[in-house]
Amino acid sequence: MIDKSGNYDRGLIRGIIKYANLSSPWDFFLEAPYYTAKNEKQLLLKKIKTWQPDCIVMNADFVTEEFRSFGIPIFVSNSRNLVPDAINIIADDNMIGKMGAQYFIDKGYKNFAFYGTDQIFWSKIRKTSFKKAVTSMNLGFHEFEAMLDNEWQTNPVRLGEWMRTLPQPMAIMACSDDFGTHLIEAAKTAEIHIPEDIAILGVDNDTFICDLYDPPMSSIDQESETVGFEVAKAIWLLLREGKLESEYVVGSNYRIVTRRSTDIFAMKDNEILKALHFIKENAGNKQITVDDVVGATTLSRRILEMRFRKILNRTVLQEITRVKIDIICQKLIKTKMPVSEIAYSMGFMWVTSFSSYFKKEKKMTPMEFRRQFQEV
Repeated sequence: MIDKSGNYDRGLIRGIIKYANLSSPWDFFLEAPYYTAKNEKQLLLKKIKTWQPDCIVMNADFVTEEFRSFGIPIFVSNSRNLVPDAINIIADDNMIGKMGAQYFIDKGYKNFAFYGTDQIFWSKIRKTSFKKAVTSMNLGFHEFEAMLDNEWQTNPVRLGEWMRTLPQPMAIMACSDDFGTHLIEAAKTAEIHIPEDIAILGVDNDTFICDLYDPPMSSIDQESETVGFEVAKAIWLLLREGKLESEYVVGSNYRIVTRRSTDIFAMKDNEILKALHFIKENAGNKQITVDDVVGATTLSRRILEMRFRKILNRTVLQEITRVKIDIICQKLIKTKMPVSEIAYSMGFMWVTSFSSYFKKEKKMTPMEFRRQFQEV
């Protein structure tokens, strides 16, 4: 009983089904689409009694005492609030907020904002974590509280007025992709350029939403299939052994998918921009050194390193490593290329040296990292 139209919940369903296919056959019951039947509450309760399910996976809005009265485990995909006496399916929202902040910090931004609402618990946590990461580095922070319910559609008008007051370039994280679309709409009405004036990052990586707008929106992917896989494991353990390791199922595998809404570096130093673009264009297909990066600029190595530390708070070598590791992660997650093929495509002569390089940064081997995302 979850929202099959939503990207996150569809991922949960796929993950649950894949786990069931690996363990043993399970029978699934999905409520009829809204256009085929009257989904009246009493009729639905009667159907569930007929089905005699072992557990229910449902959205929080559907949970009532009548469903609790069945005396079976209820797993809840939350919308606004945690549900007591149920197994809540949640995200590591602290990690998501911190991840969004670091993503923009790495791009050189000095001004940050968050768009969400404290009326939704996960939005508030993400904002708090995002703000903490930004203000700990003495960077500028702004926020905008969204209107919900019947006033939801008025948000872009109010947002446009607010966005005109912000210093530029500005990096804005939305609490979700749905909220991120408001930022894109508002920027257009306010004649603000994305990403040149304001860069926008969402959460959920709902490709339908992210690709619907111009420019397409970057987003943090929660890998909900892996979460669904963990939900199914918890169900199986509960039904087989009658125990539960935790009252929560927490997602933890996240990655940022960059699209045009953030595909820019926020700095005015042309030499640093030259260096960053050189690294971005070359780190994924060959071994490059600090001297190679220096050669792409008109600066000496010493001056370039000084500017990197001052503007980006890291060395040239650290930036090369950061970009290479990110590219490796994307290939491990999004392709079925053998590890050896990935290694050779990126200029490594030996798979062992490639694995050691990756493990030094990620504290796990490439195959261990891939299994986290492709287990399902």
